[in-house]
Amino acid sequence: MTAVDNITSAVRSALCGTLEVTPVPAGYAVNTGFRLPDGDVLSFFVVPEEDGRFRVEDDGTTLPNAVAAGLDLNSPVRDGLLRGILAQEGIRYDDDFLLRSAPVEESQLGQTALKLVSALIRTRDLSLLSRENVAASFADDVRQGLEGRLPAELVIEEAIRAADTGGPDFVLRNPRTGIRAASIYAANGDLKLMDALVDFQARGAGDSPVIAVVDRRRGRVSERRFNTATNRGLPMAVVDGSDTDWVRRVTQIVAQTH
Repeated sequence: MTAVDNITSAVRSALCGTLEVTPVPAGYAVNTGFRLPDGDVLSFFVVPEEDGRFRVEDDGTTLPNAVAAGLDLNSPVRDGLLRGILAQEGIRYDDDFLLRSAPVEESQLGQTALKLVSALIRTRDLSLLSRENVAASFADDVRQGLEGRLPAELVIEEAIRAADTGGPDFVLRNPRTGIRAASIYAANGDLKLMDALVDFQARGAGDSPVIAVVDRRRGRVSERRFNTATNRGLPMAVVDGSDTDWVRRVTQIVAQTH
């Protein structure tokens, strides 16, 4: 055997040696042998369709586990990111939170299964986003929520700040006059909320308002810090669910000082 044959045999043995297919009521359970960071074996199901085709789907735990780890599917930005990743692999999810393929012929099962495995790994990776990426995603959510709902004469601009400073995420400005209407902090944690409070306390008479859009979901901002900001008068708009009441609060604060 050549070196190529030896390598092929070794890799094929490693990849396929632990593969197990077991009949189950819904179809067939496939254990790949790959272990995920949480120790679970990566597995999926092959489900027969009435027309003789098959679909592949996960066990229904991938998305709930990712949500529990911090993936916010109520966020248009993050939900769009997830759906884009899945679409690249030909996978979708519906209200039941199962990740599944479209029905395919038996001859396409291998390729489709590989795409599902890739989608499962990439979906789990989303729950491992760094704190910086989570903060950036929340800022994107805030910006998207405000776009089109501000007074017509105002625009949203990225805030210019050094990488190691705690300034606002963006500002609201009147492009005709150049006047800043507000500084917006997307506060998805205690540190960002305190940055907003420091900025608020340092502002002088006549300065534009400092507004913190505060993420109160899953305890991302502690009760202690939230109470501190409240007691010191920091204008805040609270995100605590899928509604957009916080957008109305921001526009009210801007209108009062604009």
